[in-house]
Amino acid sequence: MQIRTTNTFSPNFQAIHIANAKNYLGNIETNIKLYELNSNKDKSFLKDLPAKIKMYKLMPDLTPDNYDRWHEMLEYATDKALSPDRKTLLAVVDNKPCGIAVFLPGKNKFHLDCICTWPIEYGKKVKLAGTTLFKQMFEIFQDSKADRIQLEAITDGPFDTVSKYKNLGFTEWGGRSNQIFMQTTAPKVKKTMKYLDDLILTEKIKNSYKENLNEILDLQI
Repeated sequence: MQIRTTNTFSPNFQAIHIANAKNYLGNIETNIKLYELNSNKDKSFLKDLPAKIKMYKLMPDLTPDNYDRWHEMLEYATDKALSPDRKTLLAVVDNKPCGIAVFLPGKNKFHLDCICTWPIEYGKKVKLAGTTLFKQMFEIFQDSKADRIQLEAITDGPFDTVSKYKNLGFTEWGGRSNQIFMQTTAPKVKKTMKYLDDLILTEKIKNSYKENLNEILDLQI
């Protein structure tokens, strides 16, 4: 079922299709489309996204506290996505959004605000959705002159993000309360990308173009 034009989203919502990614885990092929939202009109689409993703239905094993914390992260991501200086990546599988990444690209460093993913159907996580978003951000980072990427990993969320970030080359350098400050450098990203290239096949869209996602996205999840 596709989104109808009577929904609450702007009927003119468009995003640039920048890449396709493919991975194989357990002999299962997963294809992920990656879009970049690069205007305020595009990003306004995300204002209502947290209300559309029913995590308590998609992952009913989460405790109420963990569901609330996950929902806070998604709301934080979409709020940051509305800032004109941010880049926002949207991951889509089978016409269903399954994750977003929001980051601030800078001359000397990038700052990752949030990466948030979710299943596209009951109890079924999208394999490597978050890692695919990381890889796309790394590619954008490598095309820049920045020398490091920083982020704050939360320690009170439903998942162990610190270990995941360490596997992607990030190291700890400080922290406060329920956050751990982490960063990676350009040489480490280059090394990590060699590993990710073997794990995820990414094909850039040579003549990237805007697509009206209201016509193809299915948010009935």
